[in-house]
This record gives sequence, structure tokens and C-alpha cells, in this order.
Amino acid sequence: MIPAAIGPDTASPGEQELFRRFRDDPATEGWTVLHSFNLPRHISQMRGEADFVVIAPGLGMLCLEVKAHRRVSREADGRWRLGNDPLTTRSPFKQAEDNMYSLLRVLRERRRAEADAVIAWAAVAFTHVDFREPAVEWNEWEVIDNRDLRRASIGELVTRVLAKARACLPHKAIEGVPSRRECDVIVAALRPAFEVAQPAARRRDEAAAELLSYTEEQYAALDGMSRNPRVVFEGPAGTGKTLLALEAARRASAEGERVLLVCFNRLLGAWISEQAKELTGVTAGTLHTHMLRAAGAVQPQAATEAWFRDELPDLAVSALLEQDGGGTYDRLVVDEAQDLLRDTYLDFLDLRLAGGLSSGRWTFFGDFERQALFDAANVSLDEFLAARSSIPVYALRANCRNTPRIARWVTMLSELTPAYAAVRRPDGGPAPRVRYFTGADDEAQEVQAVLAELYAAGAEGRDIVLLSPVRDCVAKRLPSPWKDRLQPYGQDRGRNLIGYATVQAFKGLEAPIVLVTDITEVHGDRARSLFYTATTRPTEQLHVFADAVLRDEILDLMDRFNAEEPHA
Repeated sequence: MIPAAIGPDTASPGEQELFRRFRDDPATEGWTVLHSFNLPRHISQMRGEADFVVIAPGLGMLCLEVKAHRRVSREADGRWRLGNDPLTTRSPFKQAEDNMYSLLRVLRERRRAEADAVIAWAAVAFTHVDFREPAVEWNEWEVIDNRDLRRASIGELVTRVLAKARACLPHKAIEGVPSRRECDVIVAALRPAFEVAQPAARRRDEAAAELLSYTEEQYAALDGMSRNPRVVFEGPAGTGKTLLALEAARRASAEGERVLLVCFNRLLGAWISEQAKELTGVTAGTLHTHMLRAAGAVQPQAATEAWFRDELPDLAVSALLEQDGGGTYDRLVVDEAQDLLRDTYLDFLDLRLAGGLSSGRWTFFGDFERQALFDAANVSLDEFLAARSSIPVYALRANCRNTPRIARWVTMLSELTPAYAAVRRPDGGPAPRVRYFTGADDEAQEVQAVLAELYAAGAEGRDIVLLSPVRDCVAKRLPSPWKDRLQPYGQDRGRNLIGYATVQAFKGLEAPIVLVTDITEVHGDRARSLFYTATTRPTEQLHVFADAVLRDEILDLMDRFNAEEPHA
């Protein structure tokens, strides 16, 4: 699809529906579909616009005019009435045909050979009515109507139109024309480089808007569980849990509630704190930061994990009891809850929430199977639920973050069971890539090569994050000029600085392009969880750097997955 996402200014529900159909239909693989193609040098008017231009190898080119009106008629005087629009003498079929000839004129001026080779035709799609009106001014097969769309895919319908057109033009009925190369040339002539080489900032903004729109579809989960004062939302990475947690906090804030929104790791805590700072009555950040505040304590310079896990919660609970500071919040929202299911943490949260965890209002979001990386929890979800009666658990299974290629790859290599029920994103961008290294120096060379490719393709440093399961990572060993462009994620980064972090620290966050480095094992619960968490972070591209000794294991996982797929 060009453009890859439908613009927010597209008001026609018919165009919106057909855009989704063209994008998602397996039968259109290998086609190029141009949406909203402007024709400033139109043959019959000042300028025009073709709703869709389909360029299909071996079939031809189709200009498709879309009419989404719920009523279509032609008066006795020959004028057309489309919905509530004013009467017009211009037939939708004539409109589509003029667009086709205008398009061919442009193509002949730029690429005569390909223009002469392509079979071009025009058709009209009436997306909301059953249009079966006989006439001598158009062929029945030049119509795609609501009944057709209910019975067949858009790929099948367009193929049918172009096959009929080919039969009408025996002098052009050459098998395999236009070829894939000719189609590529046609697309390049009609919509050249400025859209392909889209600026990184615009690409990033569009991707962010797209991600948000798919996550907002998940808000229905909050709507469906809104009557429950206490609920657990569980789901694998990429199902929108963090944004749903923010939305739950926003809704509670709008109702005048005092809200505590917490998570475990520092980088995610900083992010949700920034996102929630405009919400009235919402306190957001890490649980440990909140406990430090409640206890009035200062973190020791040499604080250990045991201090955060046991001593700090005791200090915070004691301070609350002494100050009668319990029940401060009306609503508790916990993100990445699998890391906070620990007796000492739960005791503190129980005191902080009005009514406590048994009777208060709270919402937990977590991936309780794969992303418990901090070894902080000592209470399973089942144990937590068993201690409290009638707590509903809502399963989130639709991936909103990753492209289908990345989601399928992650499912395959991390052995995710059950797999995602759906992937909301369109399938764009490159497939995940694995590069194998034979030592530290070799890995550094491989990482530098990929970074150079990304920069050459227009990526900016802020688009890229390097993640490693170990602190002594390859990012710290890269030579100049790359070492000057790298800094720990979370620091203030300019557009040309690349962030790096451990997988554990980056959990709950995402980035357009992720390089997962220093992979030396993929089997075992711990290694599999780290690998799964790291590879589910990217929204656009995934690059993995694995020790060469893992090549056979990774290929074996791929083969096993492909063999087990029902449709394989």
C-alpha cells in the first residue's frame, strides 16, 4: 500500500474499508495499490483524483472509483443522484474512465514502453449498495458492489475485472504482462522517490499514530470490565498493557479518584510518570520510588537487591502505620504486575489503597508467564487470586505493537504458547534478521555494519536501541565513530544518539528499531524469557546478533514451528 497507512483526512467509509481489504488480503501479495492518487493534469477537468490505482503483475492496472453512498439512482434526464449529493451529469463510470486515461497520459509521457505494455481498465466500487442495474454504458463486470464484497475478497474481485478486460483486448492478451519489473517501473514513474524516502520524523510520527490507534481498540477491554472493582488483565508482550494501564488511570482521574500508578523498573517508571503528569490526582512511577517517599528514607549508597526487596518495604509499612498514612488512594493501577507479586510489596500496597487489596478498587496488568525477569516475585498469580474471592482475569491476546513478521518470528523462536490471537499492525517493513558472530570482535563488526546500513537508509539515532541480556555488552565495546553516538538509554538523547540498555531495564518500553545483541543461549526458562522480552520491543525492525554455536538450535526452532503451523 502506498501510502502504508490511510490518512486521517479520508472521510469515505468505503475507501477506509477497501484500504483495509487491499492491505490485509493475501491475494494482493506482490501488488502495489496507490490510494488517493492526485491527477493535476486531468483530461476533462482542472484536476482529479483516483481513489485507488492497482498495479498487479501479470494482470494489469485498474483505476477504481469508490462510491460509499447508501442510495444511488439515475434520473430520467440522465443525471445521477449519489446519496445526498447534488445531482450531476457525470457518471461514476465516466469519472473512473477519465481518471484511467489521465493516468495513462502521465505514464506515457514518462515511460512509453511500460505504458504500452500495461493493460489498463476502470471500474466502480459501490461499497454500500447492491448495484445490478443493466445499461449499455458500462459492463456488468466493471462494477464491484456490496454483494460482491460480501462474497469474495478484493483481490479476487479485481482479478476478475482485469481478466475480463484482458479478454476485451486480444492484441494485449500476453501472459505475464506486465512483468514485476514493469510494474516496479510504473510505480516509480507514478509515485516516485519522495514517498519512498519519507523523512524519519514523519515515518516515526505516522507509526506512533498507527500504534496508538490499534491500542485504542483494546480500550474495549476496559469498557467490558468497568463494572468490576478489581480485575487482572494478563497478556503477552505487545498487547498494549502499559497504555491500557495509563488509560485506566486517566479514567479514574476523570471520575475524581486519587490514583496510584506503579511499576517495577526504573525506565518504565520514568516514562509513565512523564505520561501521567497532566492527570489530576495521579501519582505515577516505580513502586520503590513511592516507598522511599512514604518511608521518608534515603536510598543507601550501597543498596542491595535485598534492601529494596525486604528492608525498604518494611520501612515504608512502618512509616505508614506510625503516620496513619494508609488508605491514601482510591484506585491502584499496577503495570508489569508479575514483578510486584511479592508479600512485602503487596503488604505496602494493601495499606496504601482505601479498602485494601481485598475490598479496594485496583487493576493489575501483567505478563505472568514470560516477563518475570527480576526474580522479585514470590507469589504466583494463582496464589494471589486464591487469597481474594471473585477476581476476574481478562486475557489480552491481540498484538498491537509488532508487525506480523516480527510477531510470527517471536512466536516461533520464543515458543510462545498460546500464540497471539491476532496482530493488529499491517505487515510492512523488513523481516527480522539474525547475524551470527564467532567472537567479541566479530560481533562488534557485525553491529557496526548494521548501524551503518540503518543510517544510510535514513534512520536517526533516536530510532535505534541496542538491548543486551548482559551488562558487559557489545555496545560498550564499539570503536569510534559509533562509541561517540551511543549512550545509556534514559539519558537526554539528541536525534543522533543511540541508546543502549539491558533487556531487563528496557522491559515495558518499545522502540522503532531494536538490535538485540550478545545472545549466547536461547534454551532454558531464563534465557527464553530474556530473548522473548527483547525481541518484542521493536515496532518496525528487529536485528538479532547470536553466537554462531546457536545456528543449528535457531534453525531447528524455525523448522519445528513451520512444521507445526496448521496452515503450513
